[in-house]
Amino acid sequence: MYVKAHGNLLRRSLSYLAYPAMTGGAIAFGLWAITRHWPAWAVGVVVVVVAAVLVTLLEWIIPYSRVWAKPHGDRRTDFCHLVFSNRAFDVGTLVAVGVFAPLGEALSSRLGTRLWPHGWPLPLQALLAVVVFELPWYWIHRLEHIWAPLWRVHAVHHSSRRIYWWNFARTHPLDNLISAVAAFTPLSLLGVGDEPLALMAAFSGAHGMLQHSNIDLRTGFLDLFFSTARVHRWHHSPRRHEADANYSPRVMLWDHVFGSYRFRPDVAPPEDVGLGEDAAGFPESYVGQLLVPFRSDHGRKRHP
Repeated sequence: MYVKAHGNLLRRSLSYLAYPAMTGGAIAFGLWAITRHWPAWAVGVVVVVVAAVLVTLLEWIIPYSRVWAKPHGDRRTDFCHLVFSNRAFDVGTLVAVGVFAPLGEALSSRLGTRLWPHGWPLPLQALLAVVVFELPWYWIHRLEHIWAPLWRVHAVHHSSRRIYWWNFARTHPLDNLISAVAAFTPLSLLGVGDEPLALMAAFSGAHGMLQHSNIDLRTGFLDLFFSTARVHRWHHSPRRHEADANYSPRVMLWDHVFGSYRFRPDVAPPEDVGLGEDAAGFPESYVGQLLVPFRSDHGRKRHP
């Protein structure tokens, strides 16, 4: 009885502490890495690797859904997306920086002033970077849920029949490319520095893993401000009136501003996630999913 009680206390404590501890730890590591002049990509890689280990353990210790914890035959596909599809995001980032950073420098020179507030404290710069980064991402994501050609690109991300950390990377290369170019273009034009990007990468690495995890996270009031797992699970509902909401990937500012924030703390998110009616005939293989955007038979059928 004593061991069981302490085991329950440990699991309950982990449920409440996992999100703030991991994201806070990632930010602290990011601040340390910045003092050592680490590039943003290196900070992100280290955080993702460490977070992957911790999230794997937490999914085993305090799973949100026993159904999602069972094998679904999807790991090979998700692994391929993680290794290959996500490189398109890197390409999109390089394109945005390579094309628009010089334009931003030219504009700054013409105006005779820097466009980015480099004199602000680093945490405020990082927060501003997240807000600026997420505005175009928000609208691209929202458009993907409305316009059929983009939905076929984005449907790959929604095709998983469960939520666990591996499928945070289940995203079509075109989706990654479009999102990266859109999100990094304004930051590149404004001339954001490497340090705010490194801090944003640290937070994003831990947050993204937890957002798509099968962990029983209790995030309380944080659900109002961040796209936590509890908030984001509604976005993966097979029902459009639930899924067409919560488009922001990190902070919920733009969902609040544009009226798309949906969360019911008194109701558990759906366990039956995925494409719903759109799932019929949807390929499960990696190569098959790469071809989905070019097939007209994968339009959106499910009703609001």
